[in-house]
Amino acid sequence: MNVRIPRLLLTMFLMSWSWTAAARVTVEVVSDGQPVQLHGAVVSFQPMDTERAPRRESHSVSMEQINRQFRPFILPVPVNTPVLFPNLDETAHHVYSFSKIRRFELPLYKGELPDPITFANPGVVPLGCNIHDWMIGYIVVVDSPYFMQIDGDRGTIETIPPGRYEVQVWHPALDGRESLRELVEITANHTKFRFDLEFPLLSVGQPPPPVQRFDERLDY
Repeated sequence: MNVRIPRLLLTMFLMSWSWTAAARVTVEVVSDGQPVQLHGAVVSFQPMDTERAPRRESHSVSMEQINRQFRPFILPVPVNTPVLFPNLDETAHHVYSFSKIRRFELPLYKGELPDPITFANPGVVPLGCNIHDWMIGYIVVVDSPYFMQIDGDRGTIETIPPGRYEVQVWHPALDGRESLRELVEITANHTKFRFDLEFPLLSVGQPPPPVQRFDERLDY
């Protein structure tokens, strides 16, 4: 019996008006020619010409806890960006990560905002809560000012200078054996890049919170 492995095609259409103008990049995800939902996947563009990378700003971003879930499920941030963890629930949370990039804990808190956490190295930071086991989230730290997220089956970055880049795609549903990383040349011409996945998507997503019981303590 022949086993057919679904293939996922990641197609990038690069468009701009002149050799010096910034390009507009759209990423579309399809399987066997049909759109594939990979909502929240992070696509980063690492400049290989270092002089093209602008100075990074350090505006803070937030990974909220609301309805006993992390929002957003996947949060991309540049390195050294302060990440806030506001608890918008009436229950306390104990946020932690055992990531190799940086291990940290934010002990039981609600109401007051903990000090922000920064990440000096790129990589993936899985998040959890010691009180609510189903709470799962991810921070994707990128060493580039050029990145975007896929919304449904496609995403767009409006301006990116022409040049050489290493393009990388990450989502928890992608098989760990995949290496979605490729060196590309972005020019003013209409250019098409394709990533062919060798493995099917994993069944990974954000679990919904359980229904809160009437007699459950609101503290936790």
